[in-house]
Amino acid sequence: MNESAHMTGENEYPTITLEEICDIIEDAPKALIISHVNPDGDTVGSAFALKEMICAAGGTARCICPGDVPRRLRFLMTDQDDMSFDRESAVLPDDYDIICAVDVASPMQLGAFEPMIPYIDFMIDHHGVGTPFAPHYIDAEASACGEILYDIYANLANRGIYETCPDAARRIYAAIVSDTGSFKFSNTTPKTHMIAAALVDVINTAKDEGMDTADLCRSLFGQRTLKELTAQMIAIQNLRFYDSGRLGVVLFTQQMLADAGLTEEEIGNVVDTPRGVEGVVVGLSLRQLAADPTQYKVSARANGNIDVSAVCAGFGGGGHVRAAGCTVTADTPEDALDMVVEAFLSALADAEMPDTLA
Repeated sequence: MNESAHMTGENEYPTITLEEICDIIEDAPKALIISHVNPDGDTVGSAFALKEMICAAGGTARCICPGDVPRRLRFLMTDQDDMSFDRESAVLPDDYDIICAVDVASPMQLGAFEPMIPYIDFMIDHHGVGTPFAPHYIDAEASACGEILYDIYANLANRGIYETCPDAARRIYAAIVSDTGSFKFSNTTPKTHMIAAALVDVINTAKDEGMDTADLCRSLFGQRTLKELTAQMIAIQNLRFYDSGRLGVVLFTQQMLADAGLTEEEIGNVVDTPRGVEGVVVGLSLRQLAADPTQYKVSARANGNIDVSAVCAGFGGGGHVRAAGCTVTADTPEDALDMVVEAFLSALADAEMPDTLA
């Protein structure tokens, strides 16, 4: 698809149907699949699930990512020796029949691959707040991009492309479990559980000696490195609270990481530390980026009736009502903290909050 064919108007891109995506896969293309910066279980699982389905249809696919995949998620990658998700190897758009992005809500999330936007044929996403950059299939009701991948999986099965595809099912299940926090988060719906039940049946009855659902969950959540525990300890020691404890924040600077011998990857889930404190309505983490110390990655999680994606959108980010992120620019860590805290305190003041949290 050429560059001009993507646009229907200024900054407007057409929608694409699930059926059309499945038609593309059934044609067995040579595909390039792009995921987002700071990759999580949903984008990694969804990308490699799509790769498995394309390969099952007789095509070939490669997955690439603009950031390093956390070690705990690398078990989801296939053919790791072929340097999938490698930013250093050349990516030539003309080498592929189609290029697509999964779980990428905005151009900013493409990171170093943002210049490839004119060549992206379609994007699959589930974020309610974002900026489409290609023909798109977006289901904001889906708990995870993995739910959309399951709809593609089921459609291809109904077409007779395969009876089952356990390796795709495993990665779809991991994507959904990751983005729903093991089905604890408010984005979990009845459909989420019905999809999970169907996937459990496929995965746990497979005769290919692959991982079962218990193995998948253990790999995702059941083990942490000593450095990840160190990051949690530092987060607890540096917690800050505002608005009578309704806003909990932790800030990581590059100096703090260097002193503790930690990498950015090892503090990826620290936002759960302030979020887990009793009485906290919004938990935030700010992480100073090594590539540009004036930039800070913000992760926001809500326990109450507040749309954190709307606040993050004000900084050029986005996400879900109760889980979102953005990047802010500031001269100092304290300036970044003040900027973000002020925005969320304003949102908390405007939100209609219950007297007590359930």
